[in-house]
Amino acid sequence: MKAKSVVALTAVLLIIGTAAMAKEKGTPVKFPNWGVITVPDDLYMEQGRQPMVTAQDYDNDMVSMLETIYPLEPETYQLVKKNDASFQYGYLLHYSASIWEVEAAIERQDKENSYLRDIGSRPELNTLVLHANEKMSTDLPRGFRVVKPLTAKKIKDRQFYEGTIARSLIINQNSFTELIRIIAWQHGNSVEIAVIMGNTADGNELPDSVAAMFENAEKMPKK
Repeated sequence: MKAKSVVALTAVLLIIGTAAMAKEKGTPVKFPNWGVITVPDDLYMEQGRQPMVTAQDYDNDMVSMLETIYPLEPETYQLVKKNDASFQYGYLLHYSASIWEVEAAIERQDKENSYLRDIGSRPELNTLVLHANEKMSTDLPRGFRVVKPLTAKKIKDRQFYEGTIARSLIINQNSFTELIRIIAWQHGNSVEIAVIMGNTADGNELPDSVAAMFENAEKMPKK
């Protein structure tokens, strides 16, 4: 009986260990200006644009829609996450800008204040985040709402600012909610911003999975 118990316990430990290893599986990918992210095996990510019904008032173009809030040019990525027999679809926009460009975007200015930059006056990201939250509370496109304002979050000694926006839609008499997850962090005079989109149908875990990739990136640029 003892031998059987040991064998059974060993089998359980092996199963648990294998599951844990499977969870950590993924492909390291060098992501521009961010570091090395690990893309899970069940997630497909490819650079390119795609239409999003969330931006239906802007010809389904998320870049154009977000330009009405923050006029910066992003890199875009298509996302597909496999969940058993179903697939979850999403979209990623990555903005890389100087702290002065971010300030100008939040203040709805056409270009950064080069004079302040040249004399060494640098805005604080936490102050810009407060201004961004104020803008989001009043200036979001029709139908959008703030689920969680941008809030400081520390991971591995790095400070991120993360927030969530949502929009509820009815398409073909079916209602669903699209989540937009925002992650921002600063290194030196540069700010990286990831905007992750995915709807909540079928318990969509895509926004959380992609957010975790960026939160746990390795070899990130120095502060």
